[in-house]
Amino acid sequence: MPNAVKILFAAGSPATIPGVIDKLRAIEPNLPLIVVSEFPIAPELGEWIAYNPSWSIRENIAFCKSKLAGRRLRLAATILEPRIPLGKLRAMTAMMAAPHRLLAFNENYDHFRLHPRSAGSIAKHGLWRAKNWMRFHTRPGGGAYTWWWRLRNPKAMERPLAYRVAKLAGDYCTQRKALRASRAFADLPATKVPEGISVVIPSRNGRELLDACLPRIEGASEIIVVDNGSSDGTADWLREEFPNVVVDVIAEPLSFASAVNRGIAKAQFSHICPLNNDMEIERGFLAALRRAFDEVPHLFCATAQIFFPPNKRREETGKAVMPWPEKNSTDFPLRCEIPAEGEDMSYVLYGSGGCSLYESRRLRALVGFDTLFEPAYCEDLDLGVRGWQHGWPSVFVSGARVLHGHRATTSRYFTGDELERILERNYLRFLARTIQEPRVFDLLWRHAIDRLNLRNTAGSTAALAAMHEARRAPSWIRLTSGVAESVFLPLLTGAVAVFPGTAPRDKPVVVVASPYLPFPLSHGGAVRMFNLMRRAAADFTMVLVACVDEPVVPKELLDICAEVVTVRRTGSHARPSSARPDVVEEFDLPEFHAALKQTCDKWQPAIVQLEFTQMAVYAEDCPPAKTVLVEHDITYDLYAQMVRRKPDWQTRQEHKRWVKFEKTAWKQVDVVVTMSKQDRKMVGGARQVSTLENGVDIERFSPSEDPAEPSRMLFIGSFAHLPNLLAMEWFLRETWPLLAHLKPVLHVICGSKYQYHLERFRDRATLNLDQAGIEVEDFVSDVRPAYRRALVVIAPLLASAGTNIKIMEAMAMGKAIVSTSGGVHGLDVKDGTDVVIADSGHEMAAAIGDLFVNADKRRFLERQARTTAVSHYDWDAIGQRQRELYEQLIRPAKR
Repeated sequence: MPNAVKILFAAGSPATIPGVIDKLRAIEPNLPLIVVSEFPIAPELGEWIAYNPSWSIRENIAFCKSKLAGRRLRLAATILEPRIPLGKLRAMTAMMAAPHRLLAFNENYDHFRLHPRSAGSIAKHGLWRAKNWMRFHTRPGGGAYTWWWRLRNPKAMERPLAYRVAKLAGDYCTQRKALRASRAFADLPATKVPEGISVVIPSRNGRELLDACLPRIEGASEIIVVDNGSSDGTADWLREEFPNVVVDVIAEPLSFASAVNRGIAKAQFSHICPLNNDMEIERGFLAALRRAFDEVPHLFCATAQIFFPPNKRREETGKAVMPWPEKNSTDFPLRCEIPAEGEDMSYVLYGSGGCSLYESRRLRALVGFDTLFEPAYCEDLDLGVRGWQHGWPSVFVSGARVLHGHRATTSRYFTGDELERILERNYLRFLARTIQEPRVFDLLWRHAIDRLNLRNTAGSTAALAAMHEARRAPSWIRLTSGVAESVFLPLLTGAVAVFPGTAPRDKPVVVVASPYLPFPLSHGGAVRMFNLMRRAAADFTMVLVACVDEPVVPKELLDICAEVVTVRRTGSHARPSSARPDVVEEFDLPEFHAALKQTCDKWQPAIVQLEFTQMAVYAEDCPPAKTVLVEHDITYDLYAQMVRRKPDWQTRQEHKRWVKFEKTAWKQVDVVVTMSKQDRKMVGGARQVSTLENGVDIERFSPSEDPAEPSRMLFIGSFAHLPNLLAMEWFLRETWPLLAHLKPVLHVICGSKYQYHLERFRDRATLNLDQAGIEVEDFVSDVRPAYRRALVVIAPLLASAGTNIKIMEAMAMGKAIVSTSGGVHGLDVKDGTDVVIADSGHEMAAAIGDLFVNADKRRFLERQARTTAVSHYDWDAIGQRQRELYEQLIRPAKR
């Protein structure tokens, strides 16, 4: 059968798949083998077709058929391995294979044909599988064995019963919250209080701790010590040694919350700092916390950076976050992260109850710390979340530093096991009492109970005690109004970090929202953003919100921005099926929505600039600011070009999605900015369209006196951008072999993590860079030396939109350029004068070879390219046009 193939739908474990492949290769060995699997196989084993578990069966089948490209299915096989959740992949086998030969393998590599004539083998397999099931469930560890053992040992039923009761209590709370009749929102007290700071210190038999703590306090308007049931003469000693300290004596010890509330009631000033007596504060502590209230509107709490004594693990840092729950994790749901270098004023879930500064009116509106959380733990967590529900943020202040003698007081009165039990119980109380949104509560409660269940199986008695306490959850409920947790919790998962910049803050504010940091200059988009932001900073206060892999912000950005907010993004090889383009799904992050909303609330920008098409999903977070969508390329046009070149199923689907998404996005913003007049003509339905071309730093990119190396070519293009991969694949196939007699050198600079992108797009572009004469580099911070060494710069793009900044850089460097028409898309350049345009492999090879040997023609192109770059593509002129656009947007409309 011509073009016949055999396919393995690899619905098995990674350990089983290679063995099945070996067995299947031996069956009709003349047939080429194709493997459909979630993860790639080694190329020598066969052709790989990606299976996406997040897609529907219909989508996976359509994709698979498109990759077969007319080849006929002769033999199909799948793997029947238990406890492997790949049912959709097995279903694909039956749907695509019928009526062809269909084989089923088990984990022992035995196989049979799914056909009536194989009924005996099928029955034998079913019997063998049933026996294995029985053996598994009737031996230690199996489900049936476990329940039989529990029935014979009733004490063993305690944990599973407590677990189920706790889950039922949570279900009841979820329903109560869904049907709730909320109490009124808390109002701020109208009475004004004098400006100043009241320090409140609860202390129980802590005379020696106070002796170390009190002398360090500077800048306080008053200090109130709540002597909480002490028997060491603390009160008399304070009156003698610190006569200016207000002492409130309590005969019997109260919980932390009750004791601090006593001090809050006596406080007379605008800000209140509850301070543990085991905190040793550094100079400037209170002043640093107080400054935060001048910088962040509606601030509820500013909390300090916490350090621990030498050689002791840093259990707290002050940067308290709550990551989204991970399945089967036994880690406590809250954690403190180590702040990144330069990080300050990042948003936190709550401020530590022992070293934070609160705005007194807001603190009193929430009636202080909730005394349900006795004797300690989670009362500060509850208070911070209630502040967020009112729209009042809490921030981490890195410059306010304390050394904490952790549990110096509580450890005197409670054992470690008792403290763990209190912590676990109070966290459950927090969930039931404070989390109001039913969906969020249900998620967090289920994770909490699952976690306690796992911890108890590992031997934690505190976890079992907390599960028993969970049955009381309905009595802990407090129903209130406020901002939904799904709005602010994404801001507080640890993904968002704030870095104060150094730029002036007294000018109109422009917030730039970007999927990447615009420095280092690792791709054309970064070059554009950085150069225009740097020029805009002269007239506007620039604030940047950007996705990052790690929260590290270069000094170059902090020098031109008043603030940089980073949002850590984690990628996935299997994105869910969606009606939107893949890259839109990739960058539509709850954490980014929350960060952008909070940044806009803080800075009240006049303009929010959304860089790249996919960022249009954030337009809804920006009002009342004017919104600018920067179309670095018209993406649906880019995909239309790729469909014409290579009409595979995935590219066609992405094109359809981009047409719908992009044309809708234009209607949702105030201005669409295009890179060329050619792109501008394609934008329809927008309120306003402006063209701000790409440019180049004419002074930085200038010709060199050093001679280029003979027969050396340069290609620069990040492989994160699929058209660059397709361009290099085409060049290596169509042009590179024709240049072999010239012994050329091809220098490829393909951006950071290029190996990852080669693997990511493996099913759409395959290129061999491991060839003689090819030099490969990933990210290069300064590309000018590479330009200087190159005799010819190439741009063999088959599909392109926007304009290619690398072409402009090469022109400014005075280099001879050979490009396809796509490579100079949107640029006002002349073939044979500024660049040489060649659209076939033979034409490109001839043009490159000619420039290698014809020095006069090469020098003419080099001089003309530089002249054109200087006259057309200077960033200063483009920056001036951007300033005029901003001023027009900010200018009040005439009535």
